[in-house]
Amino acid sequence: MTEVNGMRLLKSPKVWVPLLGLLITLAIYAGYVRYNQFYVSTEDSAVDGNIVLISANANGRVMEFPLNQGDPVFKGQELARIDTTGFQNLRMINETNQTAFKDLQDAISTVASLKVLLLNAESQYRRGVRLRKGGFITVQDLENLKTTLDDDRSRLYQAKKVVLADRMRLEITESHPLNYTVHSPIDGQVAERIAQIGEVVSPGQPLLSVVNPRDIWVTAKVKETRMTLVRVGQPVDIDVDTYPDHKFHGHVERILPVSAAAVSLLPPENASGTFVKVIQRIPVRIHVDDAGPYVLRPGMSTEIRIHIRKGSPW
Repeated sequence: MTEVNGMRLLKSPKVWVPLLGLLITLAIYAGYVRYNQFYVSTEDSAVDGNIVLISANANGRVMEFPLNQGDPVFKGQELARIDTTGFQNLRMINETNQTAFKDLQDAISTVASLKVLLLNAESQYRRGVRLRKGGFITVQDLENLKTTLDDDRSRLYQAKKVVLADRMRLEITESHPLNYTVHSPIDGQVAERIAQIGEVVSPGQPLLSVVNPRDIWVTAKVKETRMTLVRVGQPVDIDVDTYPDHKFHGHVERILPVSAAAVSLLPPENASGTFVKVIQRIPVRIHVDDAGPYVLRPGMSTEIRIHIRKGSPW
């Protein structure tokens, strides 16, 4: 009778359902532990890249944006034109004029001095020719005099070019230029137009941003409790939400020396006297080995898995 009751008890859902749940929980926990012995993974990661802010170089009004958002741009290409009419800093212009005028005067003085040296070199060379005919100096001595003459002529020619350049610079500064152009420092694409046509800007104010889509990487924020297992060079599997059917591969390129919170715009402070310990995350830079035909853009969400041991957990 007791055995029959025991069998009925085991067959009862009130008994085997909790037991089955316990076994499933233990299996999941064992799989989780086994997984963590081979991988360090996080969903707190995204595609990253260098986004360069292009700023205004003068006070004025934005008159033209030749490119639109998303357009390709080349290094040195014009990005914006600023009209400075009515926004000129007269004090700065006067100082620039004075500097240009002083440079021009110095260049003219240099030319005058070099002319005297050239006249002396020509006189010495003519005298050397006569002495050589009389056999009083050697051929080498005459060649040295000719070399000195050529050097003085070359120096005078270069000095005259400097005078012309300084005179042109003085004319430009005296004319009070009314337009400035802003050029791209890198190859890439226009990521965002921050200022608008007609907007008044000042030096240093952002106008637009440029990003190079070929210079990208993945920044993953790994829990500090797992960082002792992460090493530079370890292989990484990368899943990008935009391309769910493709797995990217990379490797750990760099481990940043500070936590993500330490370099945030608003770092946490314990001013109230209360403290709640939070696991910090360390940024890890991951190089994408080969993106192939897929385009990765800064800001795309990713999931990464760092291989900390060789082999597979299963």
